[in-house]
Amino acid sequence: MSDAADRPPLPDWHLPRHDTLVPERAAVQVWLDDHVRAWQSYDPAAIAEMWTDDAVWVRPFGTRATGREAIVAEWLAEQHLDEPGGYDAHYEPIAIDGDIVVAHGRTRFFDPATSETQTEYDNVWVLRFGRDGRCCEFHEWYAGRPPESDEAGSG
Repeated sequence: MSDAADRPPLPDWHLPRHDTLVPERAAVQVWLDDHVRAWQSYDPAAIAEMWTDDAVWVRPFGTRATGREAIVAEWLAEQHLDEPGGYDAHYEPIAIDGDIVVAHGRTRFFDPATSETQTEYDNVWVLRFGRDGRCCEFHEWYAGRPPESDEAGSG
């Protein structure tokens, strides 16, 4: 067994914060549902309303945006990738430990004319919320689902 000193270090965001909220599951679900609606609308005000001024958005292996304005700009920069009416998602909180929330969900992109699925992603998010209920940390991991996957075997 390796010595603890030999193990790779964990990122600093694992450490407790004292400026965050310990959220209720229902409030987290409201935020997750608002996230989907904001994504579907690409309404800058709806997007901005979800984040604290100093929020950070982290994607696998790096910070994508820091601050509400930067998050809104980054979000809107992807609007051309999504065909209106051609995507949907559902997320749920699966664990809350103090101020850290773990959510799981699925994102589906489809042809709006035929409803035929083009691609799907499974997502895991680690979230923290400021005292005002807005998200202050958003860490996301995602993986494309193979077309032949089924619910029972996909875990």
